[in-house]
Amino acid sequence: MSDRPADNDRELRRTKRLLAKSELRRAELEHLIDTGQSFQRRVLAEVEEARAALQVANERLTLEQERTDQLLKSIMPSSVASELKQTGGVVPRRFEDATVMFADFVGFTARAETLDPLVLVQILDQYYSEFDRIVAAHQIEKVKTIGDAYMCVSGLNEDPKSATRMFEAARAFLQFVKTVRPFGLSENAPAWKIRIGINSGPVLSGVIGHDRLSYDIWGDTVNTAARVVAGCAENEILLSRSTHDLLIDQNGFEPLGAIQAKGRGPVDVFRPTQL
Repeated sequence: MSDRPADNDRELRRTKRLLAKSELRRAELEHLIDTGQSFQRRVLAEVEEARAALQVANERLTLEQERTDQLLKSIMPSSVASELKQTGGVVPRRFEDATVMFADFVGFTARAETLDPLVLVQILDQYYSEFDRIVAAHQIEKVKTIGDAYMCVSGLNEDPKSATRMFEAARAFLQFVKTVRPFGLSENAPAWKIRIGINSGPVLSGVIGHDRLSYDIWGDTVNTAARVVAGCAENEILLSRSTHDLLIDQNGFEPLGAIQAKGRGPVDVFRPTQL
């Protein structure tokens, strides 16, 4: 009987220790749970942040791809740009019935020496931007600008109306230059004038360069078009016989005889009787 209180006391102390250990383990478990939940929330937040950053990066990449596509299409035909993107190169091609147009501003060299460079560039940009809109509306491909010369080509898609489209674009060029006075040009300054020469025939096309790509066309047809425009009067359009013969409607033109084309000889040319 004398040992029973002592046994009860020991049992009570043992129970208290067990309870203390249980509380400690419960606290440790709650801490682990809280830590795990905190870690989970942190991981989820990092995942969401990474996902948002990836979305922004993808949007930027898409935007840069669109800019690259637009840049390529601005310097070469869409079909050529697509081939370049897909294969990394462009196969040179020959087109039998292409039509090439050169448009030159009259007296450009003298103007370039007297006009403020910013004004000169502004004027050229106004003219060339409108020319770009015109050729796009007539399904014509711009090739390049060389100083005061604007060069474009049609007939790269076997279109039987390509020569007619080019002549219509030439008329729109001339009408714009004759009726629209460029910004920045003083009131007493003489109006700008243009010469336009068109020639048709076979051309070769391709892309040259590595770091700076350039789409271009070559051949006697191109050289002859340059000779035709050289023999053109101010605010006039001249067509070679090869272009005249491809027109859907050949009425309304007068023959002017032949001009001498260097390396080619005489080239028969025609002038529209009404513009």
